[in-house]
Amino acid sequence: MSTVTKPRAPTVRRQLREAKRFSWTGFAVTVGASLLGTLVPAAIGAGPDATLISTLVVTVLAAGGFTAKDGSARGIKAIAIVLLATGALVLTVTGVTVLDLVRGRPATFPGVPAAAAEPRVIVPESVTCGTTPVHTTASCVVAVRSVGASALRVSGIELDGTDFAVDPSGCVGQEVAPGRRCTLAVSFTPSWSGDRVADLTVHHNVPGPPAFVELTGRGG
Repeated sequence: MSTVTKPRAPTVRRQLREAKRFSWTGFAVTVGASLLGTLVPAAIGAGPDATLISTLVVTVLAAGGFTAKDGSARGIKAIAIVLLATGALVLTVTGVTVLDLVRGRPATFPGVPAAAAEPRVIVPESVTCGTTPVHTTASCVVAVRSVGASALRVSGIELDGTDFAVDPSGCVGQEVAPGRRCTLAVSFTPSWSGDRVADLTVHHNVPGPPAFVELTGRGG
């Protein structure tokens, strides 16, 4: 009496290995499509969320199209799509984000923090208060801007000229959030005719030297 041995069903790993289009070529094509879905939205300024959605959709579609003839079972095809799309998406997101961080730009994709910007204080190199008659007062302002990851605190100011006066209340002792600014009100009262110059020094909590602004005006 003979025994009939049923053929063993092929394993998922074997079916994937035998799939004609599940290969390094398929993975490379899917990665290329994933990069295309990243670069186009980024180039037109669509924003990080739109870039991520576009990358995800294009990657899945490319993986699905490239595995269209892989195996007869839907399950195997679905597994192939997931494997190709996941690998390509992870490679694209990681690679593009690393390049963004190296170049010092904000991350292309949301949810990936950009490198923290060093705190800085930005002031104009010079501010002119214009021309005004001798012993007459004119006004101008100096904007002090906070840039970086932490708040700016102006601790004090110095002025080396007698024709200018500065009201420090608009900045000194205040916390200026990143991206915001405070203003120093400047009064110019020329005691003589001609060009007048003074140097304004702004002391702050940011590492590095104080900020310097040249104040200019002309007595008429």
